[in-house]
Amino acid sequence: MRRAALALFLALVSWTSAARAGAPAFPLEALRPGLVGYGLTEGPGGIERFEVEVLARQEGFGLGFPLVLVRASGAVIDAGGGVSAGMSGSPVYLAHDGTDALLGAVGYVFADAPGGFALVTPIEEMRAQAGPRPARAGASGPAPARADWGAVVPVATPVLVAGLGARALAFLQRELLARAALPVQALPGGGGGTAVAGGLEPGSAVAVAWVRGDVDVGAVGTVTEVDGDRLLAFGHPLLGSGPVDWPLLAAQVTAIVPHRRMPFKLANTADTVLGRIDQDRPAGVGGRLGGMPELLPVTLTVATDDAPAGAATTLRFEVVRDPALWPTLVAVAALEALDRVRARVGEGTATVHWDIAFRDGPGLRLSETVVDADDVTTAAAWLARAPLAMLAENPFQDPNVARLGLLVRLEERRRDVEVRQALSDAAPPVAGRVAPLFLRLQPWRRAGEVRTLDLHWPEDLVGRVEVIVRGATWPREPDSLEPPDPDDAPLTFDELLAFLRERPGGGDLIVEARGEDGVWRRLERVAIAGFVTGRVQLTLEVSAADTGSETPPDDAAAAEEARP
Repeated sequence: MRRAALALFLALVSWTSAARAGAPAFPLEALRPGLVGYGLTEGPGGIERFEVEVLARQEGFGLGFPLVLVRASGAVIDAGGGVSAGMSGSPVYLAHDGTDALLGAVGYVFADAPGGFALVTPIEEMRAQAGPRPARAGASGPAPARADWGAVVPVATPVLVAGLGARALAFLQRELLARAALPVQALPGGGGGTAVAGGLEPGSAVAVAWVRGDVDVGAVGTVTEVDGDRLLAFGHPLLGSGPVDWPLLAAQVTAIVPHRRMPFKLANTADTVLGRIDQDRPAGVGGRLGGMPELLPVTLTVATDDAPAGAATTLRFEVVRDPALWPTLVAVAALEALDRVRARVGEGTATVHWDIAFRDGPGLRLSETVVDADDVTTAAAWLARAPLAMLAENPFQDPNVARLGLLVRLEERRRDVEVRQALSDAAPPVAGRVAPLFLRLQPWRRAGEVRTLDLHWPEDLVGRVEVIVRGATWPREPDSLEPPDPDDAPLTFDELLAFLRERPGGGDLIVEARGEDGVWRRLERVAIAGFVTGRVQLTLEVSAADTGSETPPDDAAAAEEARP
């Protein structure tokens, strides 16, 4: 008995040591149905072994590489009733030439297939795409995710989320996570620093973090291979982002939870950063042990107009600097903070203040207001994202944001003001002079008001002129859904910053005119105490100035006399 136990111990040491050093790849040309082997994946009691039987090798899934269909069995499979979300990356070994060769990683499944069926991503594909060698051309996109019953999809990935309520969680799922992600609410901070007392090995659970702090968001999967300081995991993409720089955290599986859709691993993540993930490809993710990506620190505060002085909700967290992620992650956190303060869905007004510090150069401070009749908190979250996305996605340079602060002020009442009517003086405007324009404005459920604008007409704008008065975020054309593009698009990063500082906001009223040359000209921009909506249009005949007049009339006095 002791000899048998010793032999088993030596066998376990043998495959563990070989796997740590990079096990030989099982040659796909030697693959045939009926071969049996085993896989490794972390369960509540540590790394567990499960049995696999090869059923088929299949091409043509649109991934650029074949997959191997296997049937998995054993206690860790039976615990959830099939392959569990979180088993992505679990290594699968087959005997070859007297040793246990690494076939690849559990990475894909057939949608809604029952039991222990899984598709294995070949290890050579993982090494080629996510390892130290450059990825092959065409290997950076996300995996196919069709909806039909025979579709091949990535094994669902548990995304542990702490600090988010149901609405923010749904926002995150809808706007950012792949359909193969399975959001699971967890304890803030991942439940402490108990995970992974020793080093990583094939079958260990790990987490890839996107947000850390008062809000935590991270995907849990399994290590396929550790070779020196290089690591391969998951066996499928997380977001299909290609080159990335995401923190790799220690994780510990606490339970396997049965589920009608798909069983999933429940896990704790530790504060310990093991390294950084640098590739996110169809064949898996790859990274390097050691080091820590630089994250973007964010402070987000929400206050209400009727709250006592100093009363507010503040969230502090860090997000990855991936330009495709951090603006939306900030918006998700903003929705959570807004929902905590307001605790209801409905109309209202929100004003967002951004304080953006750069590593080089002066910072950027912006303010914007939004009014929504149905769900002002979601509207404010989208508004919080808008300038951040422009910075993150700008074509000129890395914005090098050092830190980000947001302050959102909520008001229960709507403060929108609709432009209802525009009238000119009976006498036609004269080019080069001032003429009044009378506006009727209707604030939401308050007394209407009349405002007079003294417009200076350009000297070269003569004849039949089309005039539009609108809110700055309102379209020029009645059937359009978007406000007009700026007349001068930014051509440099400095011009982009200037555009953001000077752009008209939701509280601005714009007056524009277009003559026979078809070019729109801005005649006036006026700040209104509220959010300006609506547009009105009128056509005027602008007279040429009488150059023979010896003494031009006082424009201001003439305009004053013309007021009703």
